[in-house]
Amino acid sequence: MNKQDTDGRKLKHGTLEELRIRAVKQVEAGESPEVVIQALGFHRSSIYNWLAVYREGGTEALKSQKAKGPEPKLKGKQLRQLYDIITSKNPINLKFKFALWMRGWFESTSEISLVSGNSDTSVGRMLHKLGLSPQRPLRRAFQRDEGKVTATIYFGDEASVRS
Repeated sequence: MNKQDTDGRKLKHGTLEELRIRAVKQVEAGESPEVVIQALGFHRSSIYNWLAVYREGGTEALKSQKAKGPEPKLKGKQLRQLYDIITSKNPINLKFKFALWMRGWFESTSEISLVSGNSDTSVGRMLHKLGLSPQRPLRRAFQRDEGKVTATIYFGDEASVRS
């Protein structure tokens, strides 16, 4: 049997989970581990790994689990420090050209150093994790008095009748 045809990484998580559970149950029922794993077409070490996991944690341990993902670059204290900087300081005080936070700042700041190569997406994810979201500046003067600003809108049809 071709090894590429039976690569477990290509199977859906639920399917692979069911295969693991059935294989372990067959071995527990007295079938040879070598025969079971050969019938499935997996590498022979797989069945022994599955059996070890089963003996340690039961059927629940054989079930699929969400992948952990990469280790976070910033830990608790650094995240707290970053949150405090963003929420308590003004970008102008940090010598920004504009009064706006920019994602690129997080790579170049000396106060919190991220590993170089962070994409805007990963910085955005980290900010979302902190409960922060991108904000757009208002497109009007902040000195504007809402009470003095009024508008009368007229609608007309083809006959130029006001409504």
